[in-house]
Amino acid sequence: MSEPVTTLTFATMNLFNYVEPPNAFYDFGNIYTQVQWQKKCDWLERQLKQVNADVVGFQEVFSPKALQAQLRRLGYAYFATVDGPHIADDYIYTHPVVAIASRYPIESATRIQPVLSPDRFTFSREPLHAVITLPVIGHTDVYIVHFKSQRPMEGELLSDTTSECVWRQELAGRWQSSIQRGWEAHCLHQSLVTTKQQSQRPCLVMGDFNADYHSGEFAALRSNGPYRQDPQPYARYHLHDAWHLFSDQEVTRPFTHYAGPQGSVLDYILVSDEFRSSSSFCLADILRYQVIDKHLVNPDYAIDGDSSDHALVALSVTCRAG
Repeated sequence: MSEPVTTLTFATMNLFNYVEPPNAFYDFGNIYTQVQWQKKCDWLERQLKQVNADVVGFQEVFSPKALQAQLRRLGYAYFATVDGPHIADDYIYTHPVVAIASRYPIESATRIQPVLSPDRFTFSREPLHAVITLPVIGHTDVYIVHFKSQRPMEGELLSDTTSECVWRQELAGRWQSSIQRGWEAHCLHQSLVTTKQQSQRPCLVMGDFNADYHSGEFAALRSNGPYRQDPQPYARYHLHDAWHLFSDQEVTRPFTHYAGPQGSVLDYILVSDEFRSSSSFCLADILRYQVIDKHLVNPDYAIDGDSSDHALVALSVTCRAG
């Protein structure tokens, strides 16, 4: 008789232009050679074997069928996406999608329906909401996100192309990107709370936030209740940055992305109160939080040259017996 599963690991990773040749990402010249593609796939396999995750969320997926096939060989029997990349001229791929893979059954995988958002609002990348049946914990909501990047949103074509005018438009475009991220986070939170009201299931949010979690656009995800009211009645709806539940405050948080020498934390795993040890709702205790970043801070080009520009983030928990 096999021993019951007591430890589960969740991970998120931005795959940075995962597109199978002869297809291209964004531009007709961006096509991996077969050697580069194999190197990228080998790198991914090593990362997944190292972290040994049970549930993995992915961002920047252009070739979901190729990813599903690779993951199936690694023991992930369940895989889902809710969107597809845009394809131009039969082989140029734009607008990558998020995906999820699991060793345990994915009961459903759906889009998030925007609520209380501006007219004509759409997500820059469709989030994915999966319900997964996990050992001991049971049905769990897992959300995979890839929020709008910090790149300026496109504005109207300029008649005045002086450097000052272009600069002003870039500032406006960056602010619009922040607003877009804010609405995306707000719509995610509305959907999450609505689902929680109906199901009372534990949940995780994993992905590339493209900004610091403590910035203004993610205020909804950090909210503990109505303004100046006791947060305790809303504890079941609270989201926690898993790093802060695990880490000693004296430990410096590893960066997950670098722009030149400048590092930042863009990739997060948020958990509901069912993963906070002191909570009366607790179902699992956080055991370990990993940021796998060797390919960023000490790369070996022979194996890391076509990897990712983001670290892999993983969270391990120990399930409490019922």
